[in-house]
Amino acid sequence: MVSPFANYDFFAPATRVNVGEMAARKTVLRGLRRHWLLEPLILCGVLVVLISGAHAADPGTFGEPEFVPVAAPDSLWAGPYIGFEAGPSQTVTDVKANGRSKDLSRVDAAFGLFGGYNWEVSRFVLGVEGGATYLGGREKSKHPTLGTVEAGAKWTVNAKARAGLPLGNFMPYLSVGVAATEHSLKANGKEKSSVSLGPVVGGGLEVAVQENWRVRADYSLTGIVDDKSNFGGTSVSRNSGNHRFMLGISRAF
Repeated sequence: MVSPFANYDFFAPATRVNVGEMAARKTVLRGLRRHWLLEPLILCGVLVVLISGAHAADPGTFGEPEFVPVAAPDSLWAGPYIGFEAGPSQTVTDVKANGRSKDLSRVDAAFGLFGGYNWEVSRFVLGVEGGATYLGGREKSKHPTLGTVEAGAKWTVNAKARAGLPLGNFMPYLSVGVAATEHSLKANGKEKSSVSLGPVVGGGLEVAVQENWRVRADYSLTGIVDDKSNFGGTSVSRNSGNHRFMLGISRAF
């Protein structure tokens, strides 16, 4: 079946355009062309403004975070120190000969120098210390078989390890080490002096009174000598030790 519209032609009516309308259209087209030329320029200008603002607000080039070490607080006890001490000292010597013995005891004013270095390890203070101390003279007494005898120790030097427990400005401590001590004995008209090694143990209390100054009370027990020698044809054995209580003052560096 054929549509009844198949034999008909449709034509759009011709429209008459006057010269004025054509000129107006050209003007609009030229404006549109200029508008599309201006848009990229305007867009570029906006981008330049945004980039400039972002650059001004940028705090800087991003990089790895810089590590700035924080200085550790100064330690109250760690570091080197040197000091002076003085106090009473007692040297006791047991002299044996021919099965008889005699104890000679002498108390003197002792004084000396000491110095060392401390490290703070966890809650403790560990250190090493050396010192030299004048102990005094010799004691004279009467021995049952030897007659008059004299015995005593004049000086000692020591090296010790210390361990302390700080409690604020106070630090109780213990010490142990070795000491070289001079000791002399005169019997039967013969005198013998020797330097021997022996153990030294002790302890005390140290107080930090100012930033670099400390005072302390220190007790030490030193083994001096234990030997046997011939004195004028008689075999004599001697055993000696020293203990002292010293008050000291030191300066830390």
